[in-house]
Amino acid sequence: MAQMSRAEATQGVEQRLAATVHAYPGLRVEAVPAQFLRMPASHSGGRRVLRGGRLPEADDEVFAVIAELWRDAGCQVTDGPAADGRLLQVEDPDGYFISLARHDLDDPILTVASPAFPAPFLDPGLAAGLVAGAGVGCFGPCVAKVGPSAIIPGLASYWGWVPIFALVLAGSLWFPETRRFGIGLAVTGTLIGITVSAIFS
Repeated sequence: MAQMSRAEATQGVEQRLAATVHAYPGLRVEAVPAQFLRMPASHSGGRRVLRGGRLPEADDEVFAVIAELWRDAGCQVTDGPAADGRLLQVEDPDGYFISLARHDLDDPILTVASPAFPAPFLDPGLAAGLVAGAGVGCFGPCVAKVGPSAIIPGLASYWGWVPIFALVLAGSLWFPETRRFGIGLAVTGTLIGITVSAIFS
């Protein structure tokens, strides 16, 4: 069987999330960033695409409705009390994992995870980040020095690119979809940019 790509995994997760939400009319989902969603230890290995959110004001009936939906779809479903609340877990035949967890009196959290998939030998996002970082490192200091000085002589510095670079880098690292790009950007952008700035300053 061919390995699943990240795009295929993302599509599968979003389809299962939508089907789960639509099974309970009126269910409202407040999205939670993927980096804050949690998987059980038994399903935490490998790279996975995660989507989900908080279900404000959902009652216990939502557990029964979601369990019935996925049992009818031929999935393995376990539903019962957890150490500090209630936990519903669904494993579908394609390897996707769905959980609905309520801790104490908190709103339930719905999480959908793709099957684990291996990282490619050369991740496209990482490669793009490395190339972009090399460009920023080479040209950022020069633009920072020449651009503003054309307007106000003596104002610019070879280090003027750093705040903008740091802002873009922080945004890239924050979102899971661009994190690999951000890592590549950080590596080459920082190394080359600091070297170029130090040489010409």
